[in-house]
Amino acid sequence: MEDWKRIVAANLAELRKSHHLTQLQLAEQLHYSDKAVSKWERGESLPDLAVMKQLADYYGTTIDDLMLTPEVRAEKEAAAKQQADVKPEPDPESEQIIARLKKSNHLIIAGMAAVLVWLIASLIFVVLDTVVPQLEYTSFLFIYAAPITAVVCLVFNSIWFNRRWNFVIISFLVWSVLGALFLTFYQYRIWKLFLIGIPAQLIILLWSRLKPAPKTDAPDDGQES
Repeated sequence: MEDWKRIVAANLAELRKSHHLTQLQLAEQLHYSDKAVSKWERGESLPDLAVMKQLADYYGTTIDDLMLTPEVRAEKEAAAKQQADVKPEPDPESEQIIARLKKSNHLIIAGMAAVLVWLIASLIFVVLDTVVPQLEYTSFLFIYAAPITAVVCLVFNSIWFNRRWNFVIISFLVWSVLGALFLTFYQYRIWKLFLIGIPAQLIILLWSRLKPAPKTDAPDDGQES
């Protein structure tokens, strides 16, 4: 019994000091006298169960820990800290599910952005056709929506998807712009505009064949030749 009292008394004194409290300050927190706190820490008497619970809660520990020797308590705290520091191994299956969900969400967002272009074009077309019905060429809005859609797809593909597809999207962008210009000035029959697309397509094709040079370590300045 005496050993148990000494252990509790030593733990109470150590916890109070680790929290940078005087006996008087702790007594004020518990609504007890500093003499009572002094007796607890000297092992002359022990607080009742309710006060022990109050002390344990105040110090962020348990009543059981107050009854452990400092060595055992230190080992327990070290084991708990070590366990908290150990990161759980990632589950490959859950990572794959998360990756699929992310990819699916990215596709949905990119698709919504592309459809939004056509929604805006449709909205403008309806408004103009209703308010200014005599206005010609309002249907050209849908022609211009094609290259804008290509730009949107290019942006999202560059951020989230395989960038090799950028060359396909850029090709579509070039031909859709040329097609929009041709249809806009259809009365002039400037079909030669499409000749511009041939070298542009060749440039895109050659660009897609470029491969980055492998990085090599730079020789040390002090290396002899």
